[in-house]
Amino acid sequence: MTTAPPYGQVLRLDELLSAARVHDDDVDHVLFMATHQSCEILFAVVTRHLEEVRAALDAGDADLAVRRAAPLPRIMSVLTGHFDVLATLTPAAFQDIRTALGDASGFQSAQWREIEFLCGLRDTRYLTTAGFTEQDRSRLLARLEERSVAAAYREFADTCADRAAVERVRLALLEFDEVTAVWRARHGALAERYLGTAAGTAGSEGAAYLWRAALRRALPEVWTPLS
Repeated sequence: MTTAPPYGQVLRLDELLSAARVHDDDVDHVLFMATHQSCEILFAVVTRHLEEVRAALDAGDADLAVRRAAPLPRIMSVLTGHFDVLATLTPAAFQDIRTALGDASGFQSAQWREIEFLCGLRDTRYLTTAGFTEQDRSRLLARLEERSVAAAYREFADTCADRAAVERVRLALLEFDEVTAVWRARHGALAERYLGTAAGTAGSEGAAYLWRAALRRALPEVWTPLS
């Protein structure tokens, strides 16, 4: 009988914690860095689920598409809660961290741009983002060549005779996009709290950019009720 590995080995905790920014001397830096690392892990999970939603739509399987989409708004709500955690930093601590970061910024999250591209929100100007590696750009360019979730939904909605099934898919994707808009707005509020009208790092406009981003919809088609 094979013995299953223990919890720590299943999660590869030794490797994970050695890479995690939980050992920095400054506990405020630990909070900031570990929170962002956690976000990036969840971004990877969101990407996997969106790929599965697209595959299910291409296969005409509404139930599977809804099931794979169901965790997405909950994950985005957890990500919104990360901003609540960061809001516990004092303004002085935030400024110290910002100074230490230099030009590094969440604006340079290639994984988040990958999520946007996968959904169908494909602003190619982000390909020139300072700080992206060639590997980052290669992944994003590959996403541009792929079918988007928006395109998969559009074809599914146009060809599926079961309008109730289409509506279930639409509402599942709408909830994801709606909670994503809340996540963006919470990010904007946090940036304004600490930066006011000052510019952000990595050449961004700070809170002003984030507030505008909150108006974008990754899946605009799902916001239109079925006729």
